[in-house]
Amino acid sequence: MKPTQIISAITFLALAASVSAETKFHADYEDGSISSGYPTAGPFRIWVPGIEPNLAVAKDACYMVKGGAHNTKWAVANKVTLDDPDYIGGNYPRSEFGFGGPRGTSYNSGDRGAYSFSMQFPDLVPSVKGDRPAPKEDVVWQFKHYDGGHDIHIALVGVNLVLGWGGNVYKQVIIDDVMPYVNKWMDFHFEVLWKDDETGWFTLEMKLPGERRLGHKVEKKDIQTFVTASPDGTKWGGHGMIQYGVYRNSANSTAGDTKTLIVWHDEVTAINFSQPPDQQPPPSDQ
Repeated sequence: MKPTQIISAITFLALAASVSAETKFHADYEDGSISSGYPTAGPFRIWVPGIEPNLAVAKDACYMVKGGAHNTKWAVANKVTLDDPDYIGGNYPRSEFGFGGPRGTSYNSGDRGAYSFSMQFPDLVPSVKGDRPAPKEDVVWQFKHYDGGHDIHIALVGVNLVLGWGGNVYKQVIIDDVMPYVNKWMDFHFEVLWKDDETGWFTLEMKLPGERRLGHKVEKKDIQTFVTASPDGTKWGGHGMIQYGVYRNSANSTAGDTKTLIVWHDEVTAINFSQPPDQQPPPSDQ
C-alpha cells in the first residue's frame, strides 16, 4: 500500500467542508504507466509526450523511473535535449504533461484549489549565465492559462528555484541553491483562490530533504491569480490547467544553458473545491 500523502489531510478536509462541489485528480504512477492509469485519448485524456500530436516525439522524452517519492515504486521522468527536433513540443523545447480534461486539473476565476506534488532533479548539471545576466529559466511546474501564458509557475534558473506569478511579471527565489538536493525528493503544496481581479491569493509551502513537515511558506494576498491577458494586451483563453515536466522556452545551449535537463515528478494531486463533479471538460487543445 502506498504511504499516505504528506500533505495535511486537515487542510484538505477543512477546505472541502466549506463548499459542496469538489473534483480531484491524483497521479501516483504506481501502476507503472506514464499516464498513471488515466486515458490518453478522448476528452478526459492526459496529453502525454510521444502520444499526443504536436508534443515531443523522442522515445525518452517521457518515461517511468523506479524509486518514487516517499519510498514508493515508480515516478515519471520528462527529458529535453536542446538542439534536437525530437524534443520540440508546441514549437518549443518541451516535454510536458497537459491536464485540461481530467477532473480537478482545470480552474476558472472564482475557483479554489489545492495542489501538491513531489519533484526531483536527477544528476543535474545546472545552466550557467555565460555572458548573460542570468541563465534562461526552465519551467518545471505551471498553472497554465488555456491559450495563454502561466498564471503561476516554478522554474529552475541555474541553481536557483524560482517562483513566478502574475503572468510571469513577478518572481521570487524560493531555493537559493538546489545542488544539495540533487537526486533527492522535494515536496510542494499550493493553495490558490483563482480570481481575475485583485482579490485572489495563493500560498506555497515546501518540504526539503531531511525535513519532517511543510514549511518555507510563501503567501501572496490581494493579487490577480487568474490572468486574462499578456502585458501587451493579448487576451488569454477562458480557463487554466496544471502542467508539469520540462519547458525550455528560450534556452540556448551555446550561451550556457545545460544541454539536457531531466526532471522527475510523483504524487501529483489537484483538487478543485468549486468544480461540480459532472462538469464537462474544457477544450482539449493546448
